[in-house]
Amino acid sequence: MKRIHLALLATLLLPTVLWLAADTLLPEPFTYFSFRSVFMQYSGVIAIGVMSVAMLLALRSKWLEPLLGGLDRMYRLQKWLGIAALVVAILHWWWATGTKWMVGWGWLVRPARKPGAGVAVGQHLVLRPAALR
Repeated sequence: MKRIHLALLATLLLPTVLWLAADTLLPEPFTYFSFRSVFMQYSGVIAIGVMSVAMLLALRSKWLEPLLGGLDRMYRLQKWLGIAALVVAILHWWWATGTKWMVGWGWLVRPARKPGAGVAVGQHLVLRPAALR
C-alpha cells in the first residue's frame, strides 16, 4: 500500500479504535434512537479527528514531506481527508436534524423521556430532595 493510503487508513482507524475502547457501536437495547445517540458521538469524533489531521497537513511541515512522499502527496492526502470530513460531517448533521424531521413527519415516534429530578405541579416545578427520589 502507498504511504498516503496508510496515513488515511490510520487517520480513520485510530479514532475508531479509541472510540471502541471507550464505548460500543451496539447499544443495549438496540433501538433507532439509542443507535442514533451513539453514532452521532462516533461520527463527531471521526469528523473532528479527520479535520484536525487535515489542518496539521495544511501547515506543510518539512518533516512530514519525506514520510508521505512529497508535498504533492501531502496535498492529495489533505484533499481526501477534507472529502472524508465533509461526508462524515453531513452524516452527523443528518442524524441530528433528519431524525427530528422524521419525527415531525410522523415516520418515527419519539421515545418517552426519563423522569427528571423534579415533579411538575400546575405550572411550577417542585424539586424533591435526593432522599425521596
